[in-house]
Amino acid sequence: MHKFILLVLASLPTCVTAQKKDSTIKELKEISIVSKKKTVEFKDGKVVYNVSNSVNAMGSNALELLKRSPGVMVDPTNNISLNGKSGVTVYIDGKPSYMQGDALAALLKSLQSANIHSIELLPNPSSKYDAAGSGGIINIRLKKNTASGLNGDIAAGMHFGQTPKTEGALNLNYRTGKFNLYGNYNHYFGYHNMEYDFYRIQEGEIIDNRTRDVDMRNPVNFKLGADYNINSRHTVGVMMNANLYFGPGMTNTTTYLSDAATGQLTSMLKATNDYYSQKQNWKNYNINYQYKDTSGRLFTTDLDYGYYRARIKNILYNHFLKADSVTETDQYTLRTFNNSDINIYGIKADYEQPVQRGKIYAGVKANVVASDNRVQIFDVKDRKDYLNESKSNTFRYDEKVYAAYAMADQQWGKWKLQAGLRLEQTVADGVLHAKSLATGKDTSQQVNNRYLDFFPSMQLSFRPSELHHFSLLYNRKIDRPTYTDLNPFSYQLDELSSWQGNAFLRPQYSNSVTVGYNATGILSASLTYTHRRDMFVPVSDSINGNKMVMTPKNVGSQHLLALNLSSSVSPLPWWSISANVNAFYKQNLITFDERRHARLSVNTVQLNVQQVFDLDKKTQAEISGNYQSPDIYGGFQRSKHNWQLNVGVQRKVLKDQGTVRIGINDLFQTARWYGVRDFDGLYYRNKGYEDSRQLRIGFSYRFGNVKLARARERSSGLESESRRVK
Repeated sequence: MHKFILLVLASLPTCVTAQKKDSTIKELKEISIVSKKKTVEFKDGKVVYNVSNSVNAMGSNALELLKRSPGVMVDPTNNISLNGKSGVTVYIDGKPSYMQGDALAALLKSLQSANIHSIELLPNPSSKYDAAGSGGIINIRLKKNTASGLNGDIAAGMHFGQTPKTEGALNLNYRTGKFNLYGNYNHYFGYHNMEYDFYRIQEGEIIDNRTRDVDMRNPVNFKLGADYNINSRHTVGVMMNANLYFGPGMTNTTTYLSDAATGQLTSMLKATNDYYSQKQNWKNYNINYQYKDTSGRLFTTDLDYGYYRARIKNILYNHFLKADSVTETDQYTLRTFNNSDINIYGIKADYEQPVQRGKIYAGVKANVVASDNRVQIFDVKDRKDYLNESKSNTFRYDEKVYAAYAMADQQWGKWKLQAGLRLEQTVADGVLHAKSLATGKDTSQQVNNRYLDFFPSMQLSFRPSELHHFSLLYNRKIDRPTYTDLNPFSYQLDELSSWQGNAFLRPQYSNSVTVGYNATGILSASLTYTHRRDMFVPVSDSINGNKMVMTPKNVGSQHLLALNLSSSVSPLPWWSISANVNAFYKQNLITFDERRHARLSVNTVQLNVQQVFDLDKKTQAEISGNYQSPDIYGGFQRSKHNWQLNVGVQRKVLKDQGTVRIGINDLFQTARWYGVRDFDGLYYRNKGYEDSRQLRIGFSYRFGNVKLARARERSSGLESESRRVK
């Protein structure tokens, strides 16, 4: 049944024979043009997913919306890829997202669709952008109304899945004379359930790990800002973003240990991990100055300060049982205090000026990062805590990145060439303080890195007419390790598995070449080849018999050939379709050490389709779905296919100022994951799902002046460093 549904969804765009205009002209007291924006647009080398125009976006968080965005994939470990390439940089309003992996996922889950205007996808950023992010850029733009007077909107909703959840959002703007004040707020309250299994065969033993995870953290975020137009040329602004994540959590895990030859159960381990206190705060402060004159000269400068604070406390109860699941053979309890303080300071300046038939661009940037991570682990005995010095540690990491770039473009008739070069100097020093397991003495381990890199970019364009646009692009990018990945200390995840950072982890580099075609407003197509070297991924290895350690390592190189096709059309005035197909061939050449090598390859197809139906002047319905064929993630783990289907309807009320929405996300509860690794005598697989099938009901209301002026574009000086907080 599901294959039939997806086949129908995928085949609909091929039936389109004509593209209808999106704008209609209505005669009222005066002539006005009313434009209906498409759900997906293609412009200036980027794809824009207009979230505010999507019915099924209701009640979705930013992470769920990314999974529906054209060419975007989010794997089970919350790593984001664009057009098959990992190493994506995520921005929010051009500002740093402060995190990566699970921490980034937590932030994205706190951003609700009611506050999101659009998601911009830039697969081939130029030298003007930070070199970090070999997979491209994803920029999440929050709503900002710049009309005169007081205006805004408010939204609220309920979600019904395994447990009920609530969301709320508020956007406000006040513009008068030379001042513009703006802000927004949103929250999402409720429990988030997840179930996942981890099964492995190691040293003749079957280890079957089954977990139920309940996340009770409540995300809240808000943004405040002000702009002042000194005169027609000079503008200054201040802005603050805050993202707060707080609340408890609980995981209950049962591990079954069996003999691999006979399948006979030999023992069990029951573990409860109680995260009784979790506080994570991300904040960014920005001061911006902009000069712009009538000749096209533009100068901007930004001062930034950002910080991340985490205070996580948990207690782990371990109970060892015989095969009868009743008789206890051993037990122990650990308490952990995990504190992280990361401060990021940034300054940047950019300049551009028209010259004859083109423009020149130049800029400089400096960032300083101070990361301080402290882990205290206590053995709990007789209700008392005893510090385990051999398992506790402090890791401080300081990094400075200095950058400068120059770029120019020139137009010759129908041809246009843009070329640029970016230089980045990295200076990094880290030190681990811990107590030696062997001697019991205090030890320290140094991490020192110094490297200067050059990152060229080029784009050659040919536009034979207004409709057709051809391009050839090249860029070189870097992905630096996260601060957590560089911490060489070992963290125990449970009795049989642990995580250890790698102080000698090197950055990975990529070179990409893209051939593109764009039929304005109708079709976008690109073919990209990317070669990545020094690729780093988490590697799982056997230790001490049936135990396993995960460590990030540079394991080899990757070849990726990707074809991306996107289309947005209206076969009938009341029916519009946006579709994206991303097909790629991926080959990973893995080298663990001198005797262990692997060559893994896969052909993968991603499909994303959204259909919107105008049932009448006030009512819209939407059917959207996505499909992901088997892929390779984490370097060498193969995944199975997954898919989901979403349906929804909305109606305008209260003189079209209010909107009532109802929909079902993941209608058939098929958004599940499954991965397998079988290499070098270690076989494991994992599978799981979360509370994704939900009935969602929502209401939003706009007030004040809704005629929009153009919002001022701003970016921050902390684009790349902040994304490496994990």
